[in-house]
Amino acid sequence: MAPAVTRKAALQLVGLGAVGAFLAACSSDNGSGSTNAADKLQAIKDAGKIRIGMEGTFKPFGYHDESGKLVGFEKEIGDLIAQDLGVEAEYIETQWDSLIGGVDADRYDLVINNVSATDERKQKYDFSVPYAISEGRVGVLDNSSLKKIDDISGKTAAQSETSNFRTLVEEKGATIIPVTGFDEAIEQVLSGRADLTGNDFVTFQAYIQEHPEAKLRLLDGTLGEGSEAAILMPKGATDLKKAVDDSITKHLDNGDFKKIYEKYVNADLSPKA
Repeated sequence: MAPAVTRKAALQLVGLGAVGAFLAACSSDNGSGSTNAADKLQAIKDAGKIRIGMEGTFKPFGYHDESGKLVGFEKEIGDLIAQDLGVEAEYIETQWDSLIGGVDADRYDLVINNVSATDERKQKYDFSVPYAISEGRVGVLDNSSLKKIDDISGKTAAQSETSNFRTLVEEKGATIIPVTGFDEAIEQVLSGRADLTGNDFVTFQAYIQEHPEAKLRLLDGTLGEGSEAAILMPKGATDLKKAVDDSITKHLDNGDFKKIYEKYVNADLSPKA
């Protein structure tokens, strides 16, 4: 006959079971309800919020206005997607070079920050359909001897480590000076510590509009093909990708995104079918 279980031992067993259940629950909780990518959309709906990673210093994409409020066309796009999912949008800001890694660390569910769906990135992450397109350009000091993009071989370029523009200027023969973001890249160029920086035309346009006194000009030609921006998310989050794709497609088709783009950059950045 098995020995009788005392009341104290029984309570200890119950306690251990409760602890085990608690730990099991914690191991599956990611802040939106689950670490399983396939369950991501349901976890977001259960949490009542979608966590969106962005720099928050990248005008006109996502930045803080004079009152300190987070604004920008990507912020408004995030708001519309959250609205379509029936949840609140929570924005989590971080520097570019750690932005994509925040998805791996489960700091947020999506990244909306002018991210291109490169072949390398698609091996590790899923992407939405494109929501914007813009040309890549190269900025230099206005007194630079450089005239066109094909002239940059052997010159120094201030670029973020993980930016696709880094790859594009390297392919043109430029040597990289690592920086943490666009603002630092421009500072490097204007101070003469770097010969150039490559980035999105919209980014340059916004900077020149805000700093008309800046001694910066753009080289002739485009850097690579038109850059399409898409929303980055965990690999295998099939339901979430479909919901985000449906939202983007709806707002591209009904002109909502066109209005948002024209509000911030006086141009329609909508990808053409």
